[in-house]
Amino acid sequence: MFTSPAGRFLSSERTLDEAEWAFLGVPLDVSSTFRPGSRSAPLAVRKASLGLEIRSLITGSRLNALRICDIGDLHITLDVEETLRKLEAVVEELVRASKKVAVVGGEHTITLGIVPGLKKALRMPKVIIFDAHLDMRDEFQGVRICHATVGRRLTELVGPDRMAFLGVRACSDEGLDFARENGIMVITSRELRAKGAREVIRSLEPILDLEGPLHISLDMDVLDPSFAPAVQTPEPFGLEPGELLELLTALCRRGLTSFDLVEMAPDYDNGQTAILAARLLAEVMWAGSGHA
Repeated sequence: MFTSPAGRFLSSERTLDEAEWAFLGVPLDVSSTFRPGSRSAPLAVRKASLGLEIRSLITGSRLNALRICDIGDLHITLDVEETLRKLEAVVEELVRASKKVAVVGGEHTITLGIVPGLKKALRMPKVIIFDAHLDMRDEFQGVRICHATVGRRLTELVGPDRMAFLGVRACSDEGLDFARENGIMVITSRELRAKGAREVIRSLEPILDLEGPLHISLDMDVLDPSFAPAVQTPEPFGLEPGELLELLTALCRRGLTSFDLVEMAPDYDNGQTAILAARLLAEVMWAGSGHA
């Protein structure tokens, strides 16, 4: 196993055999180009989770009823492809053991390790991505596998018909051209707000109805910086937490297999973003466990 203990999310003391969810930190932070620091996010989310109240009057969640095993942090090297291979192996092993997987990065590149692990363990996944950016460049600063190209590489992994981007509001010319040419579903933050959660979910039905495991990737910069300032690449005019929560919980009830939360840089605020991230992650686990 390529992981080491690093604290416990929600103070859970369950063993992996007892758990429904495996929590994994992946402090990969090697290709950041604006504000580094996502390597500190897994620990920050764990610490923030310790202050969450058990019951939510908004969702009805009971966090002490979640069956979680925190398996620690992935062993990281400066070789990104080697790190992604380790992550792929861990995800494959966990999913084959019938565990749901929650991964906290780290930069968005980690999704490129999770999705192949799902594919090996089960079958071709479908991927819903919440992100302020398309990340559809073919390469960035001479590198083909990095946080700025993750959307492009995911398209190559699963195909344009099995993925959608939600909350997008900024991109490169190259990325937009690629998305349009390949018919990738892109719903901007403004469109999400105008449509509402129910209509957005309806528009995603062609993807959600496909066979295969569902993976959701949450780049914390999909939120407006006024709510989540501690991200690596903040972008104005983003989602509000309540909007995001409604969309996430609705999607998670569609047979969620795995989830990642990425691109948080905790040093850029006083803990506000980490608390929001921890609550969102806990609610994803609750909804993904099939609770109404």
